[in-house]
Amino acid sequence: MKLKSLFVMILMAVTAAVGTLSGCKDNDLWGDLPSEISQFITQYFPSSDIDSFSESSNTYHVRLKDGPGMTFNKNYDWETINGYGMPLPEVLLFDQLPPALYSYLEETSNLGSVFSMERDKASYTIVLLDTTLHYDIETEEITGSPAEQS
Repeated sequence: MKLKSLFVMILMAVTAAVGTLSGCKDNDLWGDLPSEISQFITQYFPSSDIDSFSESSNTYHVRLKDGPGMTFNKNYDWETINGYGMPLPEVLLFDQLPPALYSYLEETSNLGSVFSMERDKASYTIVLLDTTLHYDIETEEITGSPAEQS
């Protein structure tokens, strides 16, 4: 009888330990993120859980559970944000896009149709539901013309 009780107690302890370890997985990933990236995610994708995080010599890749994937450079600036089929938050667009590009998206009623965005030193690329826009930082020229959404 004592052996059976001991076995049950050990089984319960192992079950609790496994549950605790699996519950810490996401917390471990949050702890691995540089604080600048963590703050970015918290600001624009609050209450999100991290699915994966990796880093190489010059880039950081983050994928949120059931959400976007992001790439950041060595200075923690975003380079790509892909919604993977979900539109990106308008507040993110307002804060992170050049005013002329944001205004263009607003005027064409496409703020809710931005599914991914990418930037480098020279330009921004915005993927909408029906087209891709290119924005030249130097000239502020926008190429590609989306249909106005109603």
